[in-house]
Amino acid sequence: MSDHFWWYLSRSTGIVALVLLVLSFTWGILLSTRALREVDRPAWLLATHSWLSGTSLAMVVIHVISLMLDEWIRFTVRDVLVPGSATWQGASRTAEIGTAIGVYGFYLLLLVQMTSLFRKRISRRVWLGIHRASFPLVFGLLLHAGWAGTDTSNRVYQAGAIVMAMTAGAASVIRVISPSRAKRQTA
Repeated sequence: MSDHFWWYLSRSTGIVALVLLVLSFTWGILLSTRALREVDRPAWLLATHSWLSGTSLAMVVIHVISLMLDEWIRFTVRDVLVPGSATWQGASRTAEIGTAIGVYGFYLLLLVQMTSLFRKRISRRVWLGIHRASFPLVFGLLLHAGWAGTDTSNRVYQAGAIVMAMTAGAASVIRVISPSRAKRQTA
């Protein structure tokens, strides 16, 4: 096994988690707005949205565990669970802030996932209020990837980050310009 196995695993699972999260975010907006109502299938969109978000969370867990197992960076449980506690040799202040944003993002992702699992036991208003945290979650994790990610100088990584940011941005615009569900039902 390579001396850098855990580092490579952490980088790759972080990237995969972000891609899945942006896709889940986009699917959720397509589902809630019915922007593709002529061709969409809501049951499939919901199942795909749930799978993407659940798999994203699993990738984040692997990302965090592999950071702790990497012998060079040596993140502790405290570093990965307490925002602002992770520091490492050669890290800029921006990277440390990006890492703190990642910790907050993990908690937000966990909160959104848990409330979705218990959706039938909580009010729609509470669920929706918490689910709206997906907006700062996605954009915060894009910042995390840009500020704490070690691949930011790689052109392929940069292109992928731009595509993900544009996708999340376009989905957000669709959500903002789409009529609310209440307005659609009265039309």
